[in-house]
Amino acid sequence: MRERKRTVDVKALCVMALGLMLAGCQSMATDDRSSFWFRMPPGSELVLNRPLTIPAQRAHVMLQHGKVAGAASEREVACRFEVRDLGPRIIQPDTFLITGYSSQREWEHYPYTKRFYKTIRLQSKHQSGIMPMVCEYYDWPLYGRPVTLASIEEALGGYFSFRFPE
Repeated sequence: MRERKRTVDVKALCVMALGLMLAGCQSMATDDRSSFWFRMPPGSELVLNRPLTIPAQRAHVMLQHGKVAGAASEREVACRFEVRDLGPRIIQPDTFLITGYSSQREWEHYPYTKRFYKTIRLQSKHQSGIMPMVCEYYDWPLYGRPVTLASIEEALGGYFSFRFPE
């Protein structure tokens, strides 16, 4: 009788372990833009709402708190919109197809500073040489969190807006 009870306990533990493993496979994807697990749906677009000037001898502009920034604070999210060739150049309002995105982190100054960033790959039908946009900030390794879509929207301000398929 005692052996039978142990068998039942082992079976119950196995069933519980299997349930926990399956729960671990659940997708954390959400449509909450402030969540780390926000997933951009296929067919999403990034819309440039007003002209953006790339200065002479530069190939990018930094945007932070909705403004073009000559120098951005490293401790707050800033986005680098980049083109292949040096300016001056004016990027006209356009709709860019988001062909991919990824979230990464890497050591900048071990063990004190990590770089947290999201790369958004863009494609334009009308303008050539558009490089992936990188939105990043630096923080202590234990305090830093992945860059969220909400923090990217705050950095881009009225210059850019996201458009998602219905």
